[in-house]
Amino acid sequence: MSREHRFKFQSDEWRLFGSALGEVLHGFNVPDFEHVIGLDKVTVQKLLTRVQAINDADEITLGTAEIIAVRNALRETVRELGAEEFHTRTGYDFEVGKTMLAKLNGLLSG
Repeated sequence: MSREHRFKFQSDEWRLFGSALGEVLHGFNVPDFEHVIGLDKVTVQKLLTRVQAINDADEITLGTAEIIAVRNALRETVRELGAEEFHTRTGYDFEVGKTMLAKLNGLLSG
């Protein structure tokens, strides 16, 4: 049985998630995608579509697997783009990406 968690994030956080999901899908190659991200590309594309549809005041329910996929996508985006390209490609400062990654790691470990 999969656990469902309810998390509420601000719109700028969800936009960062959308950027990271878009990067792993369309921005750079992720070898062994399903193993690295935790979900297959079709499922991640559906998640990206959901994230892009979120309004500022919306709350979304994500299963643990989806939260892990968002975290993994952000981790790979931080790793692949580095400080030099992260802001240019996502619109967010590199430190914001690293801080959000730490926040997601904390949510998943707690």
